Amino acid sequence: MSSSALRASMAAILLAAAPLYAAGRRAAESEPPGAMILCYHIVESPSDPLMEISHETFLQQIRYLTVTGYTVVPLRDIYEYSIGERTSLPNKAVAVTVDDGWRSAYTEIFPEMQKLHLPFTVFIYPKIIGQTSYALTWKQIREMAEAGVDVESHSYSHPFLTRRRHESWSNGEYATWLERELVESKKILEKETGHPVSFLAYPYGDYDHYLARAVARAGYLGALTCEYGSNVPGTNPFRLHRMAIDKHMDFAAFRHYLGAHPMQIASMKPTPGETVDSIDALTISAKLPNYRRLDPKSVGIALLSMPGTVPYSYDARNGEISLTVGDDLKGTLQRALVWATDAKSGRRVEASWTFQLPNSGPFADPSTCPAIDPGALPTLPTRTAAPVGGDAAATEVPFHHGSNR
Repeated sequence: MSSSALRASMAAILLAAAPLYAAGRRAAESEPPGAMILCYHIVESPSDPLMEISHETFLQQIRYLTVTGYTVVPLRDIYEYSIGERTSLPNKAVAVTVDDGWRSAYTEIFPEMQKLHLPFTVFIYPKIIGQTSYALTWKQIREMAEAGVDVESHSYSHPFLTRRRHESWSNGEYATWLERELVESKKILEKETGHPVSFLAYPYGDYDHYLARAVARAGYLGALTCEYGSNVPGTNPFRLHRMAIDKHMDFAAFRHYLGAHPMQIASMKPTPGETVDSIDALTISAKLPNYRRLDPKSVGIALLSMPGTVPYSYDARNGEISLTVGDDLKGTLQRALVWATDAKSGRRVEASWTFQLPNSGPFADPSTCPAIDPGALPTLPTRTAAPVGGDAAATEVPFHHGSNR
């Protein structure tokens, strides 16, 4: 198959599967009590009509996790937590997974995760490897595996795997075909990487009880869906939940799905939408009107374009929080984020706003980015693409539930 044909085929498949990814995704009305698993596909290349996100968007999301109190953990830790082998996880644990086998897992995601010393898992279907310039090569996969990246199975050829998708086949034909999809993929990946393969990501999130049993018989310890939700002790290890991320999920929705709720802030400096005169010793600050309701140990502030962690100060007596940054900011559009935990409900609350720097080059189009985001979206937004650092205008739409359970 040519590169262009394979790209077109994959784009069509991903578009057809979109309802399955959306079916399990629900707006988080309360902070998830367990661990979340993020599901990425393509970062920048190839230019896919649905599942691609930009490199800058990926960096913003990972930066958000690392500076605001989340802990990125290996996928196996969440599996062990779900079956009771692990009694606890770090605060706000999140695992990062990448499906399919596109080259961006190596060229875009791998370097960034290595810089931050963060674990992640790639789910690969062997049939794609080396078949197009947009796919991974076995050399790249081995390099990632040797560096500690967790390589797991996404079946052999990425088909719909459930019995109902193959009604014309006899039970024997279906069982033989399914065994190949599950066992052959596992064998190939273990041979190429030299590491055991323990988990399967269901292609398109499509599964049923028969398939789950077949996955267990094939030697897997667990399997991952595309159903939104957190993973807690007692979660079925063959129905682990994930949060599928696509190019139409803006930053507010991303935070909301992770459990963020709106937070009131006032007296922001720089003010929302302001273009500052100088970046020398720039102070970012805000006043929290409801500070008495917040756990003072949980309150934080960050500028998401800053590398590393910047010390900040918080006065629990009046709700004032601030940080001072140097001259190493990058980009014109800057996003400040304040977060805390509501002391009574235990909910995470957040608010953010944007301002601009002078003469620092384009980072995002300020005209398309609202200056203030008082928190997270309370309902599922229309899938309208948003610029990096901004939140798209949202219109409430009904949820369409699929039948992939």
